[in-house]
Amino acid sequence: MKELIRFIKEFVRNNGLFVFSAILISKVSLLAINIIAARWISIEDYGMVSLVFSTFAIFAPLTGWGSYQGLLRYGVLEQDQFSKDRLSRYVLKKGFFNHLSIVLLFVIASYLYTLKYGNIVLIIALFGVRLLGYYFQNFLESYYRICYDNRTFSWITILTGLGGLLLTIIGIHYWGLLGYLMAMALMPWLSMIFMKKHLIQAGSSTLSLNLNEFRSYSIHAGITYFISDILFSMDFLLIGFLLNEDSLAYYKTAIILPMNLAILPQIFVQTDYPKLAQNFKNKQYLSYYIKNYYKIFIPLGCLILLVGYLIKDDIIPLVFGRQYQGEGAVFFIMLIFMVGNMWMRNLYGNLTSAIGKANWNTYVSVGAVLIILALGLWLIPLLGIKGAAIGMGVAFTFTGITTMILIHRYIRNL
Repeated sequence: MKELIRFIKEFVRNNGLFVFSAILISKVSLLAINIIAARWISIEDYGMVSLVFSTFAIFAPLTGWGSYQGLLRYGVLEQDQFSKDRLSRYVLKKGFFNHLSIVLLFVIASYLYTLKYGNIVLIIALFGVRLLGYYFQNFLESYYRICYDNRTFSWITILTGLGGLLLTIIGIHYWGLLGYLMAMALMPWLSMIFMKKHLIQAGSSTLSLNLNEFRSYSIHAGITYFISDILFSMDFLLIGFLLNEDSLAYYKTAIILPMNLAILPQIFVQTDYPKLAQNFKNKQYLSYYIKNYYKIFIPLGCLILLVGYLIKDDIIPLVFGRQYQGEGAVFFIMLIFMVGNMWMRNLYGNLTSAIGKANWNTYVSVGAVLIILALGLWLIPLLGIKGAAIGMGVAFTFTGITTMILIHRYIRNL
């Protein structure tokens, strides 16, 4: 018990409660945006937006070819602020030019949907603007985290979340679908308020770290998150090709609440990641962290499953409207797997990145994508959107168990 109290106190001292509040506000804001869009936009339009959004979600982690993830991992290891700023300037410049190729790839990939769904060029273009702004938001969040400024990191999260919600309400009220798309495009650009002038000034490009190692880690981290988000979006892509836009809308409203449970472990990971990266060779600290993480999240996960079972048939029509009634089974299937994700994949996947083994996540994620692709092609024609939920859940479970085995083996060998 004393160890758990110490664990929670460390979390609070590291502005954990402020980070908690910020991520909660951001997630609730994004959830509210989805609820507003689902209620005010036609099912057909919402389904098409969900399809392009799922493609956006695939490419978003490749931001700058992983440069912001490399900044987070190696910036923490820099000894002084001057070195952190020098590395940040390098990442901002190099990463931005790399990111332009990501935006282009997103546009090309999304344009393929026009072969089936007609003219969605405007949706693609405005999500391309969103993807460009997403680079600066991710860079700034990483920069303030390596500076241990969780308060400013939290303010960025709050501003983009609440600002995006306000823009969405105004946009949909006055311009409908176009207003919603414009709000989503502008949302990440709000983070630029926190850009510091010295970061965009020219500076020395001489760095103290091994650039080849930095680039290798960044690319692996980017590819890992890219493949991971293919995993998160593969169900939407398969439904889009095998079923129709109405099925996409029903599926998204059924899974969006369970998927938002990721906020709970994210709070701890976002707050503690710099410290985990610093202690990547500290066997005692890593074991201490895992043990106390479970003391919090195992009871919490059991409580979530109990409540979810009781409300599974009523929660979706209550939140999204009666037109989405009847998908309680899909909701609960995804809830079960997301609690398992909380217990395994979220913890061990982030620990793998913190110890500098991003390549492990890459290989595991490739296996998970193959699993969901195979199960999706088999189960979606048979079970509809329930089959998509099952395929996604099995893939999550595979990544969680595999990374758990790898991390415990790594800790034993320290």
